[in-house]
Amino acid sequence: MARTAMHKKANWLRTFFRHRQHPLKILIYTSKNIWLLAIPLTKYLIASKFDFQNWIKTNWVDILTIVVIFGLAFFRWVFVYYETESDGIVAHTGLFGMMTTKVYYSEITTMSCCQSYLQRLFNACTLYIETNAKSLSGTEIKLDLREKCVNEIYDIVTAQCKNNNKMTIKPKQTHLLIFSLLFSSAVSGMIIFGMFMFQLYRFVGREIEEKLITTVNGEITKVNLTILRFTSSIPKIIQITALTIIGGWLLSFIVNLMRHCNFKATRCGSQLLIKSGVLIRRRYVINRDKINYFDYQKSLLMKLFRICSVTIHCTGYGARYREISALIPITTMSEVRASLKILEPQIPHTVIEIKTTPKDIPRFMFMPVVYGFIPPIAGGILKLLFPSWSKEIDILMVIALIPFAWKLIVAIVASYNTSVGFKNGYCTLRYCHFYKFHKIIMPKENISKTVVSQTLFQKISHTCNLKIYTNSEKTCFHRLKNLPLEKTLDLYLREGLQTFF
Repeated sequence: MARTAMHKKANWLRTFFRHRQHPLKILIYTSKNIWLLAIPLTKYLIASKFDFQNWIKTNWVDILTIVVIFGLAFFRWVFVYYETESDGIVAHTGLFGMMTTKVYYSEITTMSCCQSYLQRLFNACTLYIETNAKSLSGTEIKLDLREKCVNEIYDIVTAQCKNNNKMTIKPKQTHLLIFSLLFSSAVSGMIIFGMFMFQLYRFVGREIEEKLITTVNGEITKVNLTILRFTSSIPKIIQITALTIIGGWLLSFIVNLMRHCNFKATRCGSQLLIKSGVLIRRRYVINRDKINYFDYQKSLLMKLFRICSVTIHCTGYGARYREISALIPITTMSEVRASLKILEPQIPHTVIEIKTTPKDIPRFMFMPVVYGFIPPIAGGILKLLFPSWSKEIDILMVIALIPFAWKLIVAIVASYNTSVGFKNGYCTLRYCHFYKFHKIIMPKENISKTVVSQTLFQKISHTCNLKIYTNSEKTCFHRLKNLPLEKTLDLYLREGLQTFF
């Protein structure tokens, strides 16, 4: 009898811990600011030579606060759990687990399994489950679980793959390197560095942060002394600007490369299985029937070298910070077509029914030319206000003109690459947004609304702008400029699509 009771108790404990989140979540539930209390308390304990009695008498309020915070985090961890059922997964979250969310397997658009290098040390993993339903939290289910539990849920969701053939593509590492080079930006790198310094400040406090910065600055100063003779003729503001841009871009490049290294995409029945990442390992299960559209992305240089990157728009995929929803990271156009035949064989060859013509070039050039006057005007004003900085302002003004000149070139190319067409129930759109060229292929039933609009000048030239809205969790539209008005209205009337004018 005693052995039976112990066996039941052991089974109950296994069941209890199996359906709870990883104990590491208790630390995550504690406020990030708790370390602002814990670090000074530790310093006081060391300073008092581990005299616990006096230490407790002096700091009992802070100690009690930390105990309460950990106690609340523990109770929150106890009441948050999940259950797997035959048709879906149920998550009990919120205060004391009073919020219950059930997601049916058939309605999952994307399931993401993310494991950071720190989580791997504790066999933990973060699970995200997304649908097209508009959730207040943005994610229907988010749980930090043991890796074993995540694998069990992954196997349940991908059960169809046991009886279906798998078709896999794996890009070359050189292509992933080029992809990371082209999709890195100095701005995103600087944002990452800024966020790191902010979190460092919150975590360790200003005193340790200042020591770290002083140490780093000391090392940088030694390096600067050796290269000073090479840079003495360059204005300091230009040096700072250049180093900031290069450093930000380099950091962004490294993050992108680590994120997309070991990329692999597999078609299995009605699902796409995608794996990628080195420091942070990611696995995705994407419902192919829930994909809103496919996006062939190119920059101007990519067009010249006939290479392309293909992304997909599906709720939950690429939703995390700085994730790119890549299906084919980057490759030649011929390899893109071959890869899509493997992953998405139902996509038809594109057709062009309406497109812009060379006579539309002035209309595409107008706004870039107008914006190009901004740097000279701003530079002239700054030189009047700061005449002693005239040389530096001239250099910055020339640098600022480069993106506007590049945009003008892109706009001219875009006038030859804006079109729309329908074939076999699919809609194909070609347009340029900022500096990037897009070719969108979407099922016609995913178009929720089309809006045709005209500016004053377009009324004279009988052209229009076309906005096409797609079905998705959030409002999303594609904007095509300077299309012929009559042909556009006739095309959408023929296809039976709801058009607002």
